[in-house]
Order: sequence, then structure tokens, then C-alpha cells
Amino acid sequence: QASPFSMAVLVLYARGADFFRPPRFVQWTIRFRGVTMIHRTRVLPVSLIAIMSAAPALVARGQSIASQPEWPAGVSALLERFDSTASSATTLDAAGRSALFTDDAIFLNAFGIRVDGRPAIDSAWGRLYGGRAFGSARIERIDRRVRVLAPHLVLVDHLERLTGQRGGGGTMEPRTTHITLVLRQRRAGDWRIIYYRAGDNRSLARERGERATLDALQNDWASLTRYRDANATLAAPAANESRVVFFGNSITESWAPLFPVMFPAKPYIGRGISGQTTPQLLARFRQDVVALRPKVVVILAGTNDIAGNTGPATLQMIGDNLRSMTEIALANGIRVVLSSVLPVHDYPWRPGLEPAAKIVALNTWMKSYAASAGATYLDYHSAMVDARQGLRADLSKDGVHPTEAGYRVMAPLVEKAIAAALRR
Repeated sequence: QASPFSMAVLVLYARGADFFRPPRFVQWTIRFRGVTMIHRTRVLPVSLIAIMSAAPALVARGQSIASQPEWPAGVSALLERFDSTASSATTLDAAGRSALFTDDAIFLNAFGIRVDGRPAIDSAWGRLYGGRAFGSARIERIDRRVRVLAPHLVLVDHLERLTGQRGGGGTMEPRTTHITLVLRQRRAGDWRIIYYRAGDNRSLARERGERATLDALQNDWASLTRYRDANATLAAPAANESRVVFFGNSITESWAPLFPVMFPAKPYIGRGISGQTTPQLLARFRQDVVALRPKVVVILAGTNDIAGNTGPATLQMIGDNLRSMTEIALANGIRVVLSSVLPVHDYPWRPGLEPAAKIVALNTWMKSYAASAGATYLDYHSAMVDARQGLRADLSKDGVHPTEAGYRVMAPLVEKAIAAALRR
């Protein structure tokens, strides 16, 4: 019945205890539910065997205590000191830390970096809290659970919200942090932290966005509902109307609000969805393009495939999806403009992919295919590329998405391509 975390705590208990003498290195392994943990520490073998023999009893006695008055004597006082230093981190001094930690305490930060011993923790925390990042920060406890694992050993699970932290030239967005503490009683009522892990450091706004994206992928993978209402209320094109649908990802989605300014009085319709890849676009092509009865469709897609937004994708796979969309459009009397993928040196959300060469290769194929299929090829890439084969800095803030200046470079190019397509 032992939980993986309880077994891990036993490892830490053996590591943190300072009453094992004389020290000796011992390596031992726990295998539990398919997980193997290897631990090497300075302990007496006989003491280690005693702890491991007591493991089932320790875990069986462990119980969650929700009510603070039921906590072991002294635990509340220690956690109050911990809370006060956390909420006024810049006032934390060596004396305050000595009242919190054992001399051989272990601290792991949110990145998994380990610090051993109170002197090293003093130094690390001094650097962390001595800067300006936490000067105006506010730390609010959300939840706390206490579990008694043994008469002298307590586990604390703690959730807190951090707001007002400074970094990157401004105030960072709110985050939640899951903190795990292991407390050891040195003498009656005198508890100290032997293990402190700050993990799961998450942005609340980013986490909400990720959950929304995950829900959308699970329930509506291609976002078929995104433009359903808009499509239903859109009137049929007039007899002489040269309706154009711009179809693609976030670059198209962000461009659509600028259409009235850049293309005044033109019957241009935006049907872009942020983050989408070519298989998602193909899945909604009929309802978001064909059903709107345009004369021309401008397709701008492929960069998110290269970024791996919906999994690995080869250039062949991307090309097959673009080919399928083109064939569907031409079969329904819709002229096609195939837009080159914009240059990208690196994707901020997935760095290290080196996409520049792949984008050039995809654009080369696209130009050749457009000529053979009776489509019009639109070359944005040549007008927007820099010396690194990335998007020019004066046209983008993140190296992927154009700013308004970037769209103003693209606008005359797409107008020329649409005119060429209409002449076909």
C-alpha cells in the first residue's frame, strides 16, 4: 500500500538523518510500480535496514491531517515561520533560516537544481531573495496538507500563488507553485525542514490556455465549430463578386482584422485559426472554404507542421495535404493561390528545430507543384527573409508572426497573386 512518494520520503529520511555514525556510503534500490529509484548515501547499513524494515508500518500509520489543531506539537510554529519568511522574503536572514532548516537539509528548486546543507542554502537563498525579482512579490498560500509518516517525520504538501515577481524587464504573470516539505523533530516540539522541493512552477494564464487547447484538441481537433456560426450567417456572393477566402493559421487569423484597412471594400474573408497544421486545415476545408463559394482561396500553411504542433510531419506529408486542398478547390471551380511559408530561423515555442532549410525546401516544391497544377504561387519568403534565413526583425517581434509592418509588405504581393489567379 505504499505510495511512490512515501517510499521516496523514506529515502530522504535515511539521507537527512544526522544521527547515523560513523558515516559510510551505501547504495540501494527501490522498485515500485515500474519505477526504479537508486540511492547512494552515507549511512550505517544496520540503521538503513531498520528503516526499510519499518517501511510498511510507517506508511500504514501515515495519515492526512486537515485540521491544524491536530498537527503534532511544534509543526504549526515551524510552518508559521516558513510562511512569514516566504511572504517577506527580502527580510530572510541567516538566523531565520537556522530556525527552519537542519544543517544537512536538501533544497531542490523548480528547475531540479539541488543544494545540500544549510550554509549552501543560505548562499543560494541570499542570491535569490537579495535581488529585485521578489521585492514587490506577493505570496499567497492556497492549500496545505500535512501527513504524519512517523512520530518524528512529517510530510507537508503546499500550494501557493506568486504574483508581482519581476523578471525579463517587467512584472511576470501570476504563477502557482507546489512545494513539498519533509520535517524532522529534533526534540519535543522542535521541528526542522530536512527536505524542501519547489516544483510545478506554472503560469496560471499559460496553464489555462494549455487546458483550453487540450480540450479543443480532444473534443474538436480541427476546430470545426470555430467559424460555424459566421459561415451560417454569411450571405451568398453577389453575381459579380470576386470573393476571396484567406485560409491558414495564426498569420492569417491575425491579418483578417486589418483587411478593412489594407483592402478597403474588397470581399475578402479570413478563415485562419492559430496553431493549426495542414491536416487540420484539410479537415475543415470544405466547410470553411468550399461552402463559402469564393472565386479564389489564398492558402498559407505549413509552418506549424514544421514546428511539430500536431506531431512529427515530413515535407511529403505537408505537400500531400496542400495538394489535397488544391485538388478540392479546383474541382469546385475555385482558383488557388499557394503562399510560400514565411521565413523562420527558430520557433520560440519549440527551439532548436532549425526550420529554415525545411521551409526553403517546402517552398521550392510548392512553386513547382503550383505551376503543374494550374495554381498561382505567391512568394512572401523572398521579400521578408533576413541574412539568417529568418523573418526580418523590422517585420516581426517573435521571428514567426508578422507585425502590421510585415502585413503591409505582404498586402501588395497577395493582391498581385489574386489578380493573376482571377485571370486564369
